[in-house]
Amino acid sequence: MQRPVLGFIGAGKVGQTLARLWFEHGYRVGAVSSRSAASAEALARQVDAQVVPAAHVPAHSDLILLTVPDDQISPVAEMLAQQNELTDRGFLHTSGAHEALLLAPLAALGAQVGSLHPAFPFADVAVALQRLPGSTFAYQAEDAILRAQVLDLIAAADGQALKVSAGQKPLYHAALVLASNYTVTLYALAEALLLDLGADHAAADAALNALVGGTVENLRQRGIPDALTGPLTRLDLSTVEAHLQALTSHQPRLAFLYLELARLSFPMLKARGVETAPIAALLSGFAANQE
Repeated sequence: MQRPVLGFIGAGKVGQTLARLWFEHGYRVGAVSSRSAASAEALARQVDAQVVPAAHVPAHSDLILLTVPDDQISPVAEMLAQQNELTDRGFLHTSGAHEALLLAPLAALGAQVGSLHPAFPFADVAVALQRLPGSTFAYQAEDAILRAQVLDLIAAADGQALKVSAGQKPLYHAALVLASNYTVTLYALAEALLLDLGADHAAADAALNALVGGTVENLRQRGIPDALTGPLTRLDLSTVEAHLQALTSHQPRLAFLYLELARLSFPMLKARGVETAPIAALLSGFAANQE
């Protein structure tokens, strides 16, 4: 299969990373466009591409990736649909939460449309270029030719392909948010508790970074449920009770968060052979006393 010439509309962190990654793996990038002229020009230099207005990207590319913020996908698709020569073009957006149907105006003109979402936190382009290879890429592509192109893009990035059925993108993206974004939220809550105890930021972050890093490595090496550690796995009820009492005195909302997370851990505990009935009784008794 002859590789398509790629085009990028959007030169933010996602666009920069993907364009550079695939260029380094032998793809030609025909054109780049961005609301930021400086970003477009910088990326174009790195991937030997032209800088053109967004409406002209399809004229220089076979497969166009819309690496723009989610709320810009539909407007950009509507703008591109004003062109007439799209029947031999493919279009992908990179939103994790939205369906390929956002590109319906282009499909109505005969273009092949889909979505391709890298399951990776794009906080820094240099880091992403090093660590994105091997990640999972979720895709939607009904057209056989487009699907083959998408799978080749994923393979070029040494990625894992995950097909997401129509109507399932929000659930897929919610799973990623739980694992990635809310890990940061939980970290921030834990850090705040340590700072309240008088720890400085360096000491608090050293403790939490070691724990979170170790947990991620345990997940990588041992998987679920064996990566789960802590008082629940030891059936250490006195510790759990002490946690709940301390959180109730200090920040009651966190006590109920702790309680709910403990309950949601039951399937893993059962898989580890831990008797959950005593834990359930403790948690129910605590909840009843707070009403």
